[in-house]
Amino acid sequence: MGLSDELSKFIPKGFGKKKKPAAASDDTGDRTGETTGDKRTAGDPASRLAFEQGAAQEPTAAEAPLSDRLAAAEPPQALDGDDGEYPVSSHIALREHAKAVSALAWDASGDLLLSGDTGSLVHMWEFRAMDSSFKPTRTLVPFEGQQVRDLRFNRAGTHFLCATSDPRARLYESSGHAVCDFKRGDMYVSDMRKTTGHVSGLFAADWSPRSDDVFATASADGTVRIWSCERPRAQDHVLVARARSAGAVTACRYSGGAGPATVIAAAQVDGSISLWPASGPYLRPASRTEGAHAKGTETSDIAFAPDGHRFATRGGDDTVKLWDIRRATAPVATAALPSSHSASSLAFSPSGSQIMAGAPRSIAALDAGDLSTLRHIPVAGCGSSAEVTRVLWHPRANQIAAAAGDGSISVMYSQAQSTRGAKLCAAKRPRRRADDVQVMGQIITPHALPLFRDDKPAAISAGKRRRDVARGSEKHAPGQPLRGHGKGGYIGMNETQHIMKSIIKDTMRDEDPREALLRYAAVAESDPIFVAPAYNGTQDKPVFDDDAEDQLPEMKRRK
Repeated sequence: MGLSDELSKFIPKGFGKKKKPAAASDDTGDRTGETTGDKRTAGDPASRLAFEQGAAQEPTAAEAPLSDRLAAAEPPQALDGDDGEYPVSSHIALREHAKAVSALAWDASGDLLLSGDTGSLVHMWEFRAMDSSFKPTRTLVPFEGQQVRDLRFNRAGTHFLCATSDPRARLYESSGHAVCDFKRGDMYVSDMRKTTGHVSGLFAADWSPRSDDVFATASADGTVRIWSCERPRAQDHVLVARARSAGAVTACRYSGGAGPATVIAAAQVDGSISLWPASGPYLRPASRTEGAHAKGTETSDIAFAPDGHRFATRGGDDTVKLWDIRRATAPVATAALPSSHSASSLAFSPSGSQIMAGAPRSIAALDAGDLSTLRHIPVAGCGSSAEVTRVLWHPRANQIAAAAGDGSISVMYSQAQSTRGAKLCAAKRPRRRADDVQVMGQIITPHALPLFRDDKPAAISAGKRRRDVARGSEKHAPGQPLRGHGKGGYIGMNETQHIMKSIIKDTMRDEDPREALLRYAAVAESDPIFVAPAYNGTQDKPVFDDDAEDQLPEMKRRK
């Protein structure tokens, strides 16, 4: 009995491993190259042929193009603490700055906050040592009369950088002690690559995510310089966007992460944004976007998302733009957000889903995908016409710090979700000092009683006294008897002493002292008591020659 057709297809007809046709293998390889999006195999026919034949070699991480390194980098994990709710249920107000706050920095633990203003002051707010009076624990003046433009902690939190309108960056320990100043360049050198240091004021500074000793600074001389803390006398590298200066570099930031995809982003006043690989080479930018913002405007800040691929810029043309470093030729999204302050900043939320930007008396929460406005968070303690200039969202403490143009700083937190930071001093009572002790009751000193009180006349200015003396109109009244303690070199006395002094007069000053002594001359000669009796038996009797004067010549006697 024969098998049916349905059953015959389940019976094997041969043994061993079957080989696939060559054409099918080629088609599969082409489709794989297209779906993975490998530009080297899909875009260039020669490279694709070499790749299929196995002759093309994979470049190293340092030699690979920037776009390939970014695509191969693994995005960092999203941080916890951002579940759609904002930690703004409570806040503390820090009011110590008299001018606009232009810089904010938070250490990794969230216990130390730095704030700098346009009046060259830097306040250190160590929440562990503060109380509810909210006074800064220390105040620094990096460079007298120079505006503080940027403050940055390194990853370990042991040191922080201060960038001012002075060409020199200053390194501090976290305790506030100055470590060193980095060298100023030679202003008479035209090629900025040949001088060892900035020649114009700084705008921004940022630490490298790869090392706690390497940082970058941006200056008005049109360069970005990479420094090492071990060599403050000269920079390690000089980054110039164009051979001819494109203007001041107003913002500079490292992207997050320590992989090969880490880049340095810089914005200039000509409206361009340049990207360099953090590991080099630095001869020219790997990517440069012309017209990112309006020409002649100051891009005040660059903020990178936690994934390290996206970054946002705050331009002086009243716009906020979102970029992707893998396709930096055009912005991903654009939003209009007016800004009247040159220190306006941006900050990503810990998860990277939102962007916080300063606005008048509030913080604008923007969606990190399309930059749509999600909410305006009011800032308590901000003036009626003040604008929020600096915003920070600490990922570990889950707290938001907002600084305004009127000098006020508000640290907002949640009682349930936030940790450490401002919560350490919010409920701590101020310490009672020795000079603040109040004594109950009234203390009366003896000379404060009306009997001993001196009624002081109204004070007369020295100028009026001199005029009265010059005119001869000043009257010299006789001195009145002093009561109580003496003053002005005179001894005080009461009424009885004054009367007795007028009755019993001392006449010793009215007598002639010579006549008073000669009155006792005859008595001393007739009845010697002290000196004369001791020498009477031993002393010779003096004999005087009375005729010697008569024997002198006439001329000598006249003399």
